[in-house]
Amino acid sequence: MVKLRVRELAQEKVYHLLSLTSGVPEEAIRTYATQTTDDFKKIAIALNWPVTESGVAQVFQMLDPVKANEMAIDLLSKASGISPDNIQKYANENEDFNITEKIEDLRKIAKALDVEMLELVKLKETREAVKLKIAKLAQNKNLSLKELANQSKVDFPILWFYSSQPIEKKKLTQEPFQTNLNKISRVLNSSFEDLQGIEQAELPQTTLQVKEFLDAADLSINDLSLLTGVNREFIDLVATNPMDLRNIQILREDKVICKLICTILGCNCD
Repeated sequence: MVKLRVRELAQEKVYHLLSLTSGVPEEAIRTYATQTTDDFKKIAIALNWPVTESGVAQVFQMLDPVKANEMAIDLLSKASGISPDNIQKYANENEDFNITEKIEDLRKIAKALDVEMLELVKLKETREAVKLKIAKLAQNKNLSLKELANQSKVDFPILWFYSSQPIEKKKLTQEPFQTNLNKISRVLNSSFEDLQGIEQAELPQTTLQVKEFLDAADLSINDLSLLTGVNREFIDLVATNPMDLRNIQILREDKVICKLICTILGCNCD
């Protein structure tokens, strides 16, 4: 399953699409597009041509780059012969598609845009991640993670996650990550940069299906928090961040964390 760049490419090639649907050479359209509406009005007046004549206002709008982008998908529908409803689906940048099932439509779209079909596929975004050095820095201070949690006032389950799981780098400056990491840094007498180190990490592929679990069990996050004894922030943390579960036996060292994870995964902590 892949996401498509149909909207992006249609806007990028909007004058090409207008050329296909109007029969006017693209070079001429681009030349017209550099003219202002006032220029066209002056020409129309000189020719005794009413500017309000049907269709003229739309042409003025079409030649404006911003307005052109708004009309790009409609033009692609006409140029490719694909219905407006279907072309809007392909233009949805959040939709996943099975290429093999849509191959004929994608060929038509690629032909209309004058691109190779592979160019329609949006490349997967690389998400840079880091493995925080909290455990190592705590060890250097002769602190256990639980002692660090007590001194920093960051709940132990959250501290455990920060110290054991790769975290997307851009999230570190977002809340509540930033506040929690600042508290941890103060106790460890280290900088924010010290916590990150220089080692890059790869984000795990597994994200716990917490929302699906809650929906199936007809529970709220508050309910799950009460059942497991884990605060809402940690539940949100594991619901929205990938986890490396290969070393799940480590979870058994803390019954609170293990109970939450195993409630969702269907394992046990004994």
